[in-house]
Amino acid sequence: MAKVSRRTRNSPKTPRNTNISLAIFKGVAVSVVVSLVCAICLSLVSLISENKFIDNYIEYIMVAVTMTSIFIGSMYATKQIAAKGLLIGCAVGIIYVLFSVGVGLELGQEQVSWLMLGNKFAAGSLAGALGGFIGVNL
Repeated sequence: MAKVSRRTRNSPKTPRNTNISLAIFKGVAVSVVVSLVCAICLSLVSLISENKFIDNYIEYIMVAVTMTSIFIGSMYATKQIAAKGLLIGCAVGIIYVLFSVGVGLELGQEQVSWLMLGNKFAAGSLAGALGGFIGVNL
């Protein structure tokens, strides 16, 4: 007679760290560090070389750096918790955008439009949600 095997469903492992707010803070910190490292590298490349490509497209490059850093930070945060990926990822994205807009307002004296702010929040939360979704499954 054949042995009946009962497979259990692949459920996520027990969370390693149950403090969600600490994981979100660490994710935002990782995002800020990644952004700073990328910005320093871009500024060094821009200073050393006479590349017009970087000068012409610096705004778009910085948006890509911002989205990548939010993605990496939310992956890091949700990998620690191993649950609630979309929620933690969105929180990392929104807090990062709040932090970056606050720093931008302090350093520059430009006006902030609601449309620009809404676009930043939407892009940040979507990049964070995607990073959280992938971070849970790693």
